[in-house]
Amino acid sequence: MCRNRAGSALVTVIWVIAVLSLIVMNFAAESKLQASVNRHTSERVRVNSLTDAGRVVAEVILTDYQDVSEAPEDQTLDDMEEEFQKDRWIQEKRALKGSSVAETGAIAIDPQDPYSGTFSVRIEAKETKLNINTLWSGGNQNWLEIWENILAACNVPEEYWNEIVCSWNDWRDSDEAVSQDLLNDYPRGEGGESEYYREELKSEDGEKEFSPCKPRNGEISDLKELAMVKGFREHNGVFLTGGVINPEAKEEDRITVKSLLSFFDVIGTGKVNVNTAQPEILMVIPGITDDSDSDNDCTNIVQAILDYRSESSAAAIQDSGLSKDEDYGSFKDFSDLQSRIRDKAGYEIGNEAANYLIYAPERFFDITIVGSSAGITHTVKAVAMVQDGKVRYIRWQEDP
Repeated sequence: MCRNRAGSALVTVIWVIAVLSLIVMNFAAESKLQASVNRHTSERVRVNSLTDAGRVVAEVILTDYQDVSEAPEDQTLDDMEEEFQKDRWIQEKRALKGSSVAETGAIAIDPQDPYSGTFSVRIEAKETKLNINTLWSGGNQNWLEIWENILAACNVPEEYWNEIVCSWNDWRDSDEAVSQDLLNDYPRGEGGESEYYREELKSEDGEKEFSPCKPRNGEISDLKELAMVKGFREHNGVFLTGGVINPEAKEEDRITVKSLLSFFDVIGTGKVNVNTAQPEILMVIPGITDDSDSDNDCTNIVQAILDYRSESSAAAIQDSGLSKDEDYGSFKDFSDLQSRIRDKAGYEIGNEAANYLIYAPERFFDITIVGSSAGITHTVKAVAMVQDGKVRYIRWQEDP
């Protein structure tokens, strides 16, 4: 009897020890997990602070870059160090002003502490494409000419031109009058107002393609919206994305178009930076596209612009033996652009081009800020507008 009692007590003790062990192990695991969560939370707070620091740096660069002077040609390392001590971000400001792009690289909060984390900032001017919101009947006076140039550059068949342009104008304007035949000398076509978009659009096999909707009757905020617009949405949206519009045709009869989206943005002044814009954008600018003279066509003018802006002053002087008084590199203003292309390349740029060109970043910028610490990264992508010495954010996206 005593032995049975002793055995029962021993089993009870063992069970109690086992239960207590499990409790202790569970508590230890929870403590470890909580410590890990606390560390992660702490590092997350740290990287958020790092991106905040990056935002401040971006704003310092954006508000001051227009006033920064060019680096002297005879600048020494001592001179650069002295400038750096006066203005930590002077190189980034000069880069943004001269090439429309500024990058800080990884900046350590505390160079002596490898665990303090880093942030980086990249700023790029957006005035390299045309703002589609300005290309309508209430926008600039040459909007139809620009549309013609773009449609031709994208190899869109002329039979679609009026439908595309009229439909965009109806989507953008505020009235209910259907636009018709806005482009003279081209096959007829018309746009569409609310009545057109009221019906559900179905494909040839009866499947629903587009739900009923209403025209924007104002500015669009995303180019994806064009996929809803009559003219753009036909042929599976190939006018927007680029590709073959008639894949069912024989190979020799297939028509390939370029993407219309590559020419547009939804913000900006309607002007493009002649020192950074892609050649296909420059080729659609009125005044550059005047090809009435075969020796003065837009291809030659654009190539001359590209040749000039690709040469740095130092390289041009070294290669050509010209004096330092010769102008090379970035164009300073329209007079500088016009005279250099005319006098040194032999081509004439029309005065109307002045209405569509700028020569340094002006107002709109893409900003990317990355904060990193202990393997955790926080990324911010933003679009900012600079006006009256202040930075205003139009878009702000975290960890996209």
